Amino acid sequence: MSAVLAPIKPAERIWVVGAINGDHGALQAVHQKLSRRVAPGDRLVYLGNYWGDGAAETVVATLNEVLLFRRYFIALDGVDIADIVFLRGASEEMLTKLQQLQFAPNPGEVFDWMLTRGVAGTIRAYGFEPANVQSIMRQGAHAISQWTSHFADALRRHSGHSALLADLKHAAYTTDGQLIFVHAGLDGSRPLTGQTDTFWWGGSMFESITDRYYDCARIVRGAAGSQTGLVEREFTLSLDNGAGRGGALLALALDGQGKVIERIDSV
Repeated sequence: MSAVLAPIKPAERIWVVGAINGDHGALQAVHQKLSRRVAPGDRLVYLGNYWGDGAAETVVATLNEVLLFRRYFIALDGVDIADIVFLRGASEEMLTKLQQLQFAPNPGEVFDWMLTRGVAGTIRAYGFEPANVQSIMRQGAHAISQWTSHFADALRRHSGHSALLADLKHAAYTTDGQLIFVHAGLDGSRPLTGQTDTFWWGGSMFESITDRYYDCARIVRGAAGSQTGLVEREFTLSLDNGAGRGGALLALALDGQGKVIERIDSV
C-alpha cells in the first residue's frame, strides 16, 4: 500500500489543483497563471479527475495539457521529480476498473453504473461508442476481454496517457505529517494505509471530520461532488469549484500548515 502513497517534502508553498473533470479550457487558464507564480522550492499536487465526461477531443487535450505542464514544472532549475504528485481520482479509478471488467461477476451492471458516473466522455475520447460497449458487456467474458484489450491499445496510442494512469497515487502526505492530500474522501477512523476505496467514494466521511486526524494539521481534497466552492474547516480544506460541470477550476497555494496563501481561478 505504501507504494501508492506519495511522500512530499515540506515546503513554504504547496500548490494544489482541484478536480479538473476533463475541462481543458479551465486547466489551460490555471496553468497560464500558475506558470507565472510557481517557483523552485514549491510543490505541486493534482487532486485527480483529469479524464472527464466532455467532448472526446476535450478529454484528450486535457490529458495532453497535464503532461505538458508536468514537463514544464520538472524542467525548472532546482525542481525534483518528487516535487509533483498526481492523485488518482474517481474518474481514473473507474478507468482502471474499466480495463478489468472481464473479471467482474456482473460487468453489464458495473458498466451501467460507470455511465451514470460520467465515463462516457472518456470512452468516446479513445474512439468507442458507449452504447456499443454497453452491448458488448452482455456478450460474455471473451467479448469483453477483446474490447478491454482494444481499449488499452487505444489508450497507449496517446503518448503518456497510459503511463500517467499507471503512476497515479492514492493519496499524498508531507513527511512532517502536517498535511494530507486526497481526491474526495477519507475515513477519519482508519490510517491512510487502511482506506480501501474511501479516497474516491468516501466524500461524506471527509465532511464529517471534526477532530484532528493523527497529528495532521489539515486534510485537503479536490473533489466534493455537489458541494462546490472553497470550503475551509478547522482540520479540512475542500476546493472543488465545479470544473467540467459548468463551474471553474480552482488552484491554491498552501503553507506548511495548510493555510491558503494564494488563489488561482480559471475565470
